[in-house]
Amino acid sequence: MEILDIVETNSVQTADGQRNQEKMKVAVDVGGTFTDIVTIENGHIAVGKTPTTPHNISDGFLSAVELAGQSLTHVDELVHGTTVVLNALLTHAVPKTAVVTTAGFRDVLEIMRADRKDLFDLHQRKPTPLVARDHRLEVNERIAADGTVVTPVDNADLEQLISALGRLEVDAVAVCFLFAFVEPAHEIAVGKAISAALPNVHVSLSHQVLPLYREYERTATTVVNAAAQPVMTAYLEDVLNALRSQQLGGDFFVMQSNGGLATPAEATDRPVFSLFSGPAGGVVAAAEFGRRHDIVNLLSLDMGGTSSDVAAVSNGKPDRVIGIEIGGYPIAVPSLDIVSVGAGGGSIAWLDDGGALQVGPQSAGAAPGPACYGNGGEDPTVTDAAVVLNRYSPDSALGGTLHVKPELAQAAIAKLADQLQMSIDDTAWGIMRLVNANMANAVREVSVERGRDPRDYALFASGGGGPAHGWDVAHELGITQLLVPPFPGAASAHGMLMSDLRVESVRTVHRPLAGVERSELQSLLLDLSQQGAARLPTSTDGVSLEARYQLDLRYRGQTYELEIPVEIDNLSAEVIADAFHQAHQARYGHALPDGEVELVHARASSVIPRARSSESAPQWPGSVTAGSRSVYWGPERGWLETAVVSRQGLQETGYVAGPAIVQQTDSTLVVPPGVLANALADGCLLLKSAEA
Repeated sequence: MEILDIVETNSVQTADGQRNQEKMKVAVDVGGTFTDIVTIENGHIAVGKTPTTPHNISDGFLSAVELAGQSLTHVDELVHGTTVVLNALLTHAVPKTAVVTTAGFRDVLEIMRADRKDLFDLHQRKPTPLVARDHRLEVNERIAADGTVVTPVDNADLEQLISALGRLEVDAVAVCFLFAFVEPAHEIAVGKAISAALPNVHVSLSHQVLPLYREYERTATTVVNAAAQPVMTAYLEDVLNALRSQQLGGDFFVMQSNGGLATPAEATDRPVFSLFSGPAGGVVAAAEFGRRHDIVNLLSLDMGGTSSDVAAVSNGKPDRVIGIEIGGYPIAVPSLDIVSVGAGGGSIAWLDDGGALQVGPQSAGAAPGPACYGNGGEDPTVTDAAVVLNRYSPDSALGGTLHVKPELAQAAIAKLADQLQMSIDDTAWGIMRLVNANMANAVREVSVERGRDPRDYALFASGGGGPAHGWDVAHELGITQLLVPPFPGAASAHGMLMSDLRVESVRTVHRPLAGVERSELQSLLLDLSQQGAARLPTSTDGVSLEARYQLDLRYRGQTYELEIPVEIDNLSAEVIADAFHQAHQARYGHALPDGEVELVHARASSVIPRARSSESAPQWPGSVTAGSRSVYWGPERGWLETAVVSRQGLQETGYVAGPAIVQQTDSTLVVPPGVLANALADGCLLLKSAEA
């Protein structure tokens, strides 16, 4: 379900209508359709929504911020998650960018890798490089693999390079020289020369963005960073200027893909680290709410209007990956392991060439949206199917403002039902089953395909549609517990207020693990943590900086690595190798205890933990009502009279037995027959089988 909880007040208020000027923490998450705001003040949490403004995303952000008050002097901290860089990349709406590389390597971006994403697709095409060939320039320089200079940079060549960049009138330059991750002297010299001659051009150096071996991944990541720098810089300048005009009294941070926060300076220097900042907040929220209820293993399902994001939390920590892919381009930076699938409330149901029913990935989006919105949409969507089944009622406005039109949903589903020669009810039920199966498959990707049994996990349902589909997805996977946060539709923004400041540092080692001395490895990791600490704020309000260490390991002959956490005081090669064998067994189902282990990269995460705001029991707007209506529960059960309760009413009664529909402004919870929903003290809901 897409949420249309558009707040029109001038401030976010607590349930009793009161707000004071004590220090407040604010999180703003800019999504594709709506911008969410969460505030915590004196323990009271409040949420609001405002439309995202795609033409100028900062306008939507600032509209959301205004909900916290016309003056921000009372705000202690403002945290922001944005898709501005991701949207620019996906639409290729990036500034004009050039690549400067070692002579003979200008086509690295075009050659890419020899692998095929789909072995059976004979018509697949490699993605078009972000930088055209005439914007990829070469410098006659060379540094050897051991860091010695083979061919120095010639001043005449450098002058020609700068002249060429001037003629191209580029906005950004990515400098990626061979073996710069070993010896960056040439990149530094060329970068300084470009910045001096072309001061308005943004320059990204590969040894600063990603000092790792693998030429293609390093080049691609640096190019994305360079292309994103003008976008992120202009965006944050607009945001910061507006915040200053509103007298922001506290700190401002940007959410990163790794689940940590960055300063504005860090975000503009390395915008490639903030591509998935919004979904990352939802995963952090899953881990935190799970911790509060002693649930250390969760699978997070965040269902929005266009897509669903899924991730795993194992032993209380979100899973990480070193490298993600955007539009076919590898981005080799640490990120939470998030998989997105085109399954949302606006996903369109259609018939393929064989006459089989399909759902998504095409979406009706926000405009025109599902047919039941009455905005001109005619395609049948998941939300229309839910309206036909009476899960969403015209008597209760979605998001508090939008009254659905059942007759339009019926008409949209009826066209599909006629083609399938099925009843409208069963067609709508089939749409729901299919979208749930699509989400379940995505959950399997972060569980079964990672060597984990989903039955050992609870499902965390968030987003506007997560609670409406959560139990059905859980049942499909054999999961027996469903945890729902107090405000599912704003869980990503809420999670940002639970995140720590984090900077990642990395260096390539690429040697047999047994050949690396313990003292050498300890010195390297400490050096990396100090590098990261230098990029964090100097004022930490007395909070001690923490360093967390990881090693990327593999068996000799393997192509890719596993990231293994290590302790700085226990760097025994035997202990580290044993941890790697165990991780390899868990991920791939086998290990080679006698195999030679290679240390490829050393990593350090420099972290400033942030105090969690105390939160009192939430209050939900709207009257405490109870009633019932007839809801369709599938061909076997048919239409059943179903309890309908408000979210505040459920909190007061403590539980509800299915079949039931629980309504709140930012989401709708569906409790099928045979399921019990229990209200927890902190406002979460825990669903289990009534027989458990």
